[in-house]
Amino acid sequence: MNPVVVAFAIALALSGALTKAEQEMSQAGASSSGAAQQIQQLPAPAPASPIGTASNAVQITNGPVVENVTDSTAEIAWSTNVNAGTTLRYGIDPGHLDLAAGMPWGGLTHRVTLKNLEPNTTYYFRAESSQGQGTGTQAQTEQSSFQTKPAGVSSQLK
Repeated sequence: MNPVVVAFAIALALSGALTKAEQEMSQAGASSSGAAQQIQQLPAPAPASPIGTASNAVQITNGPVVENVTDSTAEIAWSTNVNAGTTLRYGIDPGHLDLAAGMPWGGLTHRVTLKNLEPNTTYYFRAESSQGQGTGTQAQTEQSSFQTKPAGVSSQLK
């Protein structure tokens, strides 16, 4: 029997698509060529476990911490247990965090710089880390707030 046909028959048998009649025909053809071959049906592989279970979900392990607040900028940082995305949702209305800032995906330490903020204004924010590496999960912090410095005040750690 043609080696290509034998390889094809074996591949079909392994994928579970070969019927019993096809197996018998394949075996008969192999026997007629003088080489008795037997095709063994293997069990189907077990389904993959879902990702993002509670035991391996991305978690925010530290922060968020508000750093370097000026009259028009602020840095906010946090850490996660696995590499994950970085998004900070913020706004001046605690019920509508309609602005977003982020950084490229990845890393355990996440730091976002907010720019063009209004002086002497309270901003509300929530940190989010999504698509945790190997988990497909996301985590977010509770809503927090900070206040920018009055106009003209230099940068200070808060």
